[in-house]
Amino acid sequence: MKKIITSLMLAFSVYDGYSQTEKETDSIVETTINALDEIVIARKKVLYTQKSDRLVFNVENSIVSEGGTALDVLSRAPGVVVSQDGDLSIRGQQGVAVMINGKLTQLSQKELANYLKATTSSNIKQIEVITNPSSKYDAAGKAGIINIILKKPNASGLKGTAFASYGRGRKNRTNSGFNLNYNKDKWGVFGNYSYTFRGEEEHKKFNQIQYTDFTRKEIASTNHQTSITDEPLTSNNFKIGTQYEVSPKTNLEFYVDAKIGRYENMADGTNTVFNTSNQPIFDALTYNDSKEKWFDYTYAFSGVHKFNTEGKNMSFDFEYETSKFRSNQFQSADNTANATIVNDRRGYIPSQLKVFTGKVDFVNPLKEKQSIEWGFKTSIKNNDNPSVYEYYENNEWKIDFNSTNHFEYNEQIYAAYANYKYQLEKLNIQAGLRTEYTAINIDQKTLSEQHKDDYLKWFPSLSLKYEFTNNHSAHASYSKRINRPSQFDLNPFRFYDDSFNYSQGNPNLIPEITNAMEIGYAWKSNFMASVYFNSTKDVFTEVYNYNPDTNTTVTTQINVDKSYNYGINITNTAELNKWWSVNTLFNVFENKFMADILNSNTIDPIMTLNVSVQNSFAITETLKAEGNAQYQSKSNLGIYQRDGFFDFSIGISKQVLAKKGNIKLNFTDVFNTNNFTIKSAVAQTTIDKRYELDNRIATIAFTYRI
Repeated sequence: MKKIITSLMLAFSVYDGYSQTEKETDSIVETTINALDEIVIARKKVLYTQKSDRLVFNVENSIVSEGGTALDVLSRAPGVVVSQDGDLSIRGQQGVAVMINGKLTQLSQKELANYLKATTSSNIKQIEVITNPSSKYDAAGKAGIINIILKKPNASGLKGTAFASYGRGRKNRTNSGFNLNYNKDKWGVFGNYSYTFRGEEEHKKFNQIQYTDFTRKEIASTNHQTSITDEPLTSNNFKIGTQYEVSPKTNLEFYVDAKIGRYENMADGTNTVFNTSNQPIFDALTYNDSKEKWFDYTYAFSGVHKFNTEGKNMSFDFEYETSKFRSNQFQSADNTANATIVNDRRGYIPSQLKVFTGKVDFVNPLKEKQSIEWGFKTSIKNNDNPSVYEYYENNEWKIDFNSTNHFEYNEQIYAAYANYKYQLEKLNIQAGLRTEYTAINIDQKTLSEQHKDDYLKWFPSLSLKYEFTNNHSAHASYSKRINRPSQFDLNPFRFYDDSFNYSQGNPNLIPEITNAMEIGYAWKSNFMASVYFNSTKDVFTEVYNYNPDTNTTVTTQINVDKSYNYGINITNTAELNKWWSVNTLFNVFENKFMADILNSNTIDPIMTLNVSVQNSFAITETLKAEGNAQYQSKSNLGIYQRDGFFDFSIGISKQVLAKKGNIKLNFTDVFNTNNFTIKSAVAQTTIDKRYELDNRIATIAFTYRI
């Protein structure tokens, strides 16, 4: 059934149809005409906008995205795949930088995943997938940048929207809130609030086989783990700000953004170890309870000033973020197979993050059709993480000195860039250079050890676009990027997932450096094709070690020599008739690692196919429907191989209340096939992990424009 639906939808998409030019799609996402500084023709809403350097997913035009979270929406963004832990990849490559409204986030992977789960999709306007950013952007993110653009009304008077939704998967999910703004003369006030409750239940199965030697021919023992999780998440997010027009050429803005939430992961499971005779030598009932809370506040002040020279302007942006994160953990295991006792464990893991960022950007016109952008940015980060782990023995709690640690991380990044633009008759040239100086100071207070490092890196970028005719064009681009290890990647002490699985950082990790190239061709924006090649050195790769004596798996990261990511990307837009349009994205890629990691045989390159097909149906003027299908074949993620997955989602939308209201009903992952299964064979151990995710959800949502 999945193959039939995918084949039919792909076949429909290859028909030729009408599509806007690039200049038109740069500005058009609404059916109404907006007053802009360029000619805009009113068209019907589009889901994807292909620009020369990015692909834009217009979330507000997607029916099946309504009522979900930012993480749900990202899983449907073109070329983006979300792992079971919330880790992001673009075109099969990990190491993605995430921006919110053009500002780089400073959260860890886990904190970012929680934030995205707590951000309702109703607040998202667009998602930009930027695979080859110019030097104006931060050099972070070897795979590129995902920019999440939130809604911000700017019409005069009192305007806004209110929204509410209810969804049901294995658990209930709700979110509600509003966006308001009031503009009069030179003053403007804006704000939004959203409440999110996300119930979630996941089923996990882990199988590990321990062999007698590296040949992996004779089994020594087999370990089988299962768990069912209950993961309620509650968040309250609000933002309030004001903007003031000091003069016709100067505008200022100030806002406060708060994210307050809590998350709990309660898991009941089993852990059984069998010997060579397939007899249980360890059989335990397990329980894990992790309670997390976070309080994140951001204070931002920004402004724009236009000089007398036409096109010359200056903008600035200063931001201070303070975030408090608390996690209380408890793990227990009751072994019934023998007299081996597993001590209960508990952990107190606080973390406080303080980040200051400031940047100034200038745009200077030079001669006719020439301009230069340049600017500076400073980022200063401090993260204090005094964690305490204890175990229960002889009727008392004792500190586990192998895990307890006070870790403080300080990072400073100073950047400057220049970006030159030159527009000839048919050729557009953009060349830039960015430099970033990084200074890191790690203080392992528990061990009285300090580690300091600093380095200066240069990041050139170049993009060319040549228009043969009005309908035919070609482009080429190059950029150099960096992916720095986070403070959690560098912390060598343990972070327990349960009594038998923990991870620890590697203080010897060094940054990844990527060189990315792309060449593409476009015809009317109906059809776009590109070939890309990325080369990365000092690649982060996750490795694990299973200890049969303690039945414990330890996960960490190391650097390996090189990796290559290359492929072909094709997008096609077709309007089959007035009521049916199809968007197709087709990507074939391969990841190749140049390293022999612990006798691994799962790191070999795999050619992977990713196809996304979106069908939009205009049934009547006020009734619309949507059907989305995505398929990805088997792929490799470092030492892991991920099985293929398929997702099919449908939705219907009806305008009501004189078109001020909108009711949407959607059903995601209809066939319950968007699951996460990975396998690996390293040293003397093979691992098979299966996650049955809580993705099949029916949602009804209501939105009203004020």
